[in-house]
Amino acid sequence: MRLLSKLTENLITLLFPNICLNCRKITPLKYFCKDCRNSASYIHLKTCPDCGLPQKLCDCKWNFYYFDEIISCFEADEATKRSFYSFKFGGNLVGAEFFSKEMSKRIKNNSLYLDLDVITSVPSHRSTLRERGYDQVKVLAKDISKIIKVKYQPLLRQPSPSPKQHETEGIAERFTNVLGKYEVLKNADVRDKTILLVDDIKTTGATLSQCARELKLAGAKCVVAVSALTVYPKKDNVEK
Repeated sequence: MRLLSKLTENLITLLFPNICLNCRKITPLKYFCKDCRNSASYIHLKTCPDCGLPQKLCDCKWNFYYFDEIISCFEADEATKRSFYSFKFGGNLVGAEFFSKEMSKRIKNNSLYLDLDVITSVPSHRSTLRERGYDQVKVLAKDISKIIKVKYQPLLRQPSPSPKQHETEGIAERFTNVLGKYEVLKNADVRDKTILLVDDIKTTGATLSQCARELKLAGAKCVVAVSALTVYPKKDNVEK
């Protein structure tokens, strides 16, 4: 039986080979090849719970956020972004499995984990969904929902297209770009709920903050934001 099981595993690997999220080579390992298995940059430094950045880069004195706390797993360096983009743009759903598992570990270690009532995700406009073919943030949120056993529910929508955040320049423009961009669904029940709000990459926190604002205005008690990746600002940019 053990030999048969091994043969079956080898056959599956042959027919459906694992592709390394980082270098895109075929590998017998699940997420990364042997050379790239340490390429994802986990956040090990103590971070500020209000902005999600390491304390030496904390920007809370300059920015105000509507979410109550933020959790993130990885620093968005080049290797980690390359791995994530394999899922986000390349359709490699094994990447979603890897990142959602790691995000779930961080969520379970958070003091607000047991208080969560519902999980939701930052929505994309339908034009983006047509272009990409799927909503990568919703995929992450649904996977996290299954792992931590908290129900997923769409609570927000993006009614009209607007410039994408990565197309804007500067922190001020990013925060301005999201004003009025999101709204709570009419049938969404958020009153007095503690909500986990999922996004893929946090740069300035403007998108997560605006979504949290809409949820708070609709009656949410607490919004905990979580992102797979966090972009670390350069120290001179933070000071500016």
